[in-house]
Amino acid sequence: MKTTLAPLLSVRNGAKAVEFYRLAFGATVLMRIDDEGGAVVAQLSVDGADFWLADESPAHANFSPESLGGGTVRLVLTVADPDSLYARAIAAGAKVVWPVGDQNYGWRVGRLADPFGHHWEIGKPLSGCA
Repeated sequence: MKTTLAPLLSVRNGAKAVEFYRLAFGATVLMRIDDEGGAVVAQLSVDGADFWLADESPAHANFSPESLGGGTVRLVLTVADPDSLYARAIAAGAKVVWPVGDQNYGWRVGRLADPFGHHWEIGKPLSGCA
């Protein structure tokens, strides 16, 4: 078995979040559980990059960035065409933090905030960079 690490994003509306990530990033749903109260836990994948999301649950010390007034983690999504995926996410409802551009440290990257308060850097290394 391969060791992996996948973030679990806490959100206020799991069902809406699943739909946003499907539209914004082309995520596929690998697993989803909906409880009677409407809370969702789901495992999603963007071209093999897996992540989880769950409705926040203060009883389990699981808070969304909306409740905390910001997040403590940025997600870095490395893709072949960051410009297209970034534009797709903005069209789906994400907000521009800074647009995609070539950075002096060897990456083409932009940063956006999704509707649930999570910040994503979408980019790729430029030729000759790791």
